[in-house]
Amino acid sequence: MSEQLTRSSKHIQKVLKKQKAYKRATAVAGTSMILAPVVGAAVPAQAESSQQAFINEIGNSAAAVANSNDMYASVMIAQALLESSYGSSGLASAPNYNLFGVKGSYNGQSVYMPTKEYLDGQWVTVTAAFRSYNSYAESFQDHANVIRSTAFGDTYHYSGVWKSNTSSYRDATAALAGSYATDPGYAEKLNWLIEAYNLTQYDWGAPVAQTASYSDTTGTVDTTIDTAASATATAETVASQSYTVANGDTLWDIAARFGTTVDNLMSLNGLTLDSVLSVGQTIQIG
Repeated sequence: MSEQLTRSSKHIQKVLKKQKAYKRATAVAGTSMILAPVVGAAVPAQAESSQQAFINEIGNSAAAVANSNDMYASVMIAQALLESSYGSSGLASAPNYNLFGVKGSYNGQSVYMPTKEYLDGQWVTVTAAFRSYNSYAESFQDHANVIRSTAFGDTYHYSGVWKSNTSSYRDATAALAGSYATDPGYAEKLNWLIEAYNLTQYDWGAPVAQTASYSDTTGTVDTTIDTAASATATAETVASQSYTVANGDTLWDIAARFGTTVDNLMSLNGLTLDSVLSVGQTIQIG
């Protein structure tokens, strides 16, 4: 984890400082003064739109991975925004899709990039190998593997981040601040992102209701899919369906939605992890 601040981290620090300064000022002025939101004016509309678009792009992938790994999607998305400068870093962009700055290689894939490291008492620029993924979904899954499997002896290092060991996302961000990052303000930054962008909407799997078009044995219908119900779809129901790809869909999203696996979808449709889905493409579910 680099100690250098990303642009998103710098922005959040500025906003938090403004909020604290404003609260101190209103405390002096008196309780009759109503706190006006300062976050809205802190980000230009164009940048805000771009950031929200990126969240829309990665949200469902994060939800699918988090839901199957006992984690908070809101926290995963907030970490991705913070670590990748809202997806704008070279490492996070295509074709690398590395949202969390993870070093090393992934399935033999890596990319070499300059990075700042603290060596012998000073910051120096070095060239290091970072993991390269085929999609954001792979980046989220690899991050989940780290959070779920890192252990020292019989103790899981990040168990305090798991949903089953917490009462809210704030417990998870507090645990990350003490184990994942050395930045004392890490939890506060994540909490700000979660609240500013309403990321808790992703915390129960994929968004609760999504409109999709799919066909069954009786013809094509438009319906609103309850993802909680569809995640438990029976094999008989799945076997009779095909799905029309919508904007932002990934194989992981579709698999989670219909209660099947990515491997099954790839086998049925002659796809690989490198395949790019097209809007309007028909995917056989079973």
